[in-house]
Amino acid sequence: MTKMTTEQMTEEFEQRLERLIRIPSEYSTDEPPFGKNIRKALHELLSIAEEDGFTTENVDDFAGHIEFGEGEEIFGILAHLDVVPAGNGWKHSPYALTKKDGKLYGRGTQDDKGPLIAAYMAMKALKQEGFLPKKRVRLIAGTDEEREWKGIDHYFSKKEMPDFGFTPDAVFPVIHAEKGLIDASLNLKTNVSEDESTYIERIEAGDRLNMVPDATEVTIVHKGEQKLTFPSADNVTWNGDRVTIHFSGKAAHGSTPERGENAVLKTMSALEGMDFPESQQRAITWMVEHMKASDGKGMGIPFEDEISGALTMNVGTLHGSMENWKVGINIRYPISYSHDDVVTNLKNLLPASVEYEEVDQMQSLYVPEDHPGVQTLLTSYEKVTGETSEAKAIGGATYARVLENGVAFGAIFPESPDSAHQADECVRVEDMQRAMEIYKSAIYEWTRK
Repeated sequence: MTKMTTEQMTEEFEQRLERLIRIPSEYSTDEPPFGKNIRKALHELLSIAEEDGFTTENVDDFAGHIEFGEGEEIFGILAHLDVVPAGNGWKHSPYALTKKDGKLYGRGTQDDKGPLIAAYMAMKALKQEGFLPKKRVRLIAGTDEEREWKGIDHYFSKKEMPDFGFTPDAVFPVIHAEKGLIDASLNLKTNVSEDESTYIERIEAGDRLNMVPDATEVTIVHKGEQKLTFPSADNVTWNGDRVTIHFSGKAAHGSTPERGENAVLKTMSALEGMDFPESQQRAITWMVEHMKASDGKGMGIPFEDEISGALTMNVGTLHGSMENWKVGINIRYPISYSHDDVVTNLKNLLPASVEYEEVDQMQSLYVPEDHPGVQTLLTSYEKVTGETSEAKAIGGATYARVLENGVAFGAIFPESPDSAHQADECVRVEDMQRAMEIYKSAIYEWTRK
């Protein structure tokens, strides 16, 4: 039994990650349950583990696990293989692992294939050294984290819940609190007639509530003599009395909308004041006045607490016709407030012309910092990095919420570039090297007795 060097771990990490990155595991309806490429990614991961001598199990193509160790207790590590759509603006191929200037580029390198393989390599290194955990270490790979979590829900309907665990799908050191989450649609009635001289015929932006939309397309019918101009647009194409306008923004994760430029809100600002029918003017003005602030202040929900910070709101989608505009929003609220606190305040602000429709919701997560598992993870982080640390809170929704007793733990660092859900998603090689050592220490310390 030999100890793996950093160079060996890094080389094997990159080899195994490449096998997953090249699979475009975006959600699809082409094959159940979540598309052939997601299923292919799950099969590939389990094949990697079997080649390395691990015990594996595929649970109906909804999820799978890799395991070693013995005992009654399970130490769970939950990660996911599905990714958000690649989108536009990449300089590197999203589905080929590219190494450049100390970084690894590709969709999923940060969210969440890279962290998954970092945790896997920690298990492999311990196994190769001859360590036999006194608890079962189970790496569980989900397949629908970016959408509805049906994969992991199905898995736990068939398999045991870990006694304690973590997900490598956030930031070090330890995330012990996650904000509550609400996905909702606001339906704005417009009911525009074709007899109008100028009106918005169609407007489309975004395909996911948990992403800041980076593009909007608007089609306007204009029968007037004075030509319309759009200084902030990227492209304007006239076809008779119809004009199609494209506005661009900057994508970001829905939990940090302030890091992006929301194409929907940029479009509303550009269209405000134009001579549209009264109902469309009202919708535009209301969105600019009430939805521009990402802290929810304009919607009457500027909640904040000491543990988890301020509420955030992301306008993720907009699908509009002449009859109705459907605005998709993603709200992440502090742990000291309830779902009902948010919804009641929000509904009280909505005018009669706006209808609230809830799509999904998740309660907040909180594990006390003095929990033995949290302290073990913090100790492993401090041992490897030499940095004194304390548990943190985030707005992201991670698989830690499905655990009865678990937290998020890495795999990127506070100073690392956050490129999840963005073009040219990447991780720094040195970050993954440190993450592997931290996970190795944490697994050893929690399962050695």
